[in-house]
Amino acid sequence: MTRSEPPTVREAVGVFQSEESMQAAIDDLLCHGFDRSEISLLAPTKAVEEKLGGTFKKVAQLEDNAAVPTTNYVPIETIGDAEGGIVGGLMYLGAFIGLVPIVASGGTLAAAAIAAALAGGAGGAIGAVLAKVVGQHHADYIADQLNHGGLLLWVRTWNKGDEQRAVQILSAHSGTDVHVHGLLEDQKIFEDQYLGAASDSEKRTYQAQDYLRVSDSEYYAFGKVFPSEPEVKAYIDRRNYLETLRSDATKNGLDLDDALLDPEGAFQTPAKLMATRLPDAIKIELLKRWAYDEKEQEQATSEGMPESDEDDQLQEINLSLEKLV
Repeated sequence: MTRSEPPTVREAVGVFQSEESMQAAIDDLLCHGFDRSEISLLAPTKAVEEKLGGTFKKVAQLEDNAAVPTTNYVPIETIGDAEGGIVGGLMYLGAFIGLVPIVASGGTLAAAAIAAALAGGAGGAIGAVLAKVVGQHHADYIADQLNHGGLLLWVRTWNKGDEQRAVQILSAHSGTDVHVHGLLEDQKIFEDQYLGAASDSEKRTYQAQDYLRVSDSEYYAFGKVFPSEPEVKAYIDRRNYLETLRSDATKNGLDLDDALLDPEGAFQTPAKLMATRLPDAIKIELLKRWAYDEKEQEQATSEGMPESDEDDQLQEINLSLEKLV
C-alpha cells in the first residue's frame, strides 16, 4: 500500500429517534441506488467506549469522528432468518456471528451458546436459547443507542449526486442534524498510525486492492476503518464495481457522475436511456436515481408546489427497471 494522498472519504450522517424511521430511511436508500456496504451504524456502546478510551453522553458527539467504531447494516429480515436458522441447530452459529451489531460488544452471543451447551441442551434446544438471545440483544442495542440520544446512520457518498440524495432521504425520514462531512484530516492520522514505520499492521490483498489487518476488530483501507474483514471486502467490491461503471461510461462518451446527478438532463426520457448502448448495470444505477428524483417531484407537487412541465415518468422508469433486473 503506497503512502500517496488518500482519497477523501465523504459521508452523509443523520440521527434517528426510532428504529422504524431509520429502517424506512435505509429501505429508501437501498431502493434508489445505494448499497448495503455503504451504510454504517454505530457499534455497541461497550465497543465505542473501549475504542475511544472513555464514556460518551450523546451520539451527537460521535457524528463526525472517524475513529468511532461502526458496524455495517444488516437487514432486519436477515436477523429474523438467522434466528430461524439458529433454532434449527448450532450449525448456523458460525455464519451468524458478526451479523448482529451487539456481537461486537464482547462476544456475548458466543458466551450464551457455550452456556446453553454446558447446561446440557442440544440441537434445537440450544438454538431456541440463541434465538431468544439474538432478539434480546438487538432490542438492547436499539434501546441503549436511543438512551444516548438516537440511532446514528452514516452513508458513504461518492459524488455530489449521492450527497444530495442521501441528505434528502435521511431528512425525509425524520433524520436530525443531517449533513455531509469529509474525513480527510482523520484519514491522515490513520495513514500515519497504520502505515508508519512503527506499525505492525498486516498487509492483505483482495481483488487486487491492498488493505490492512490491524486487529480482529479493526481493518483499514482507503482512508476508512472497518470492524471486520467481510466489511472491508464488501466495500472493495462496491468501490471496484463503481470504478468499472465509470470506465464503461467513459468508453461510451458519458460522464457518469454528471449523469447520476441529473439523469433526466442527460437523457430526457427513460426510453432514450434504454436505447443507448450503455451496459445494463449503468442503466440500472441511473434509473434508480432518476426514480428518486421523480418521487421528489411528485411530493413537491402534492404539497402545493407548481406542477412540472414534464410528464410524470415514474411509471416508465419503473417499467424500464423491471426489464433490466
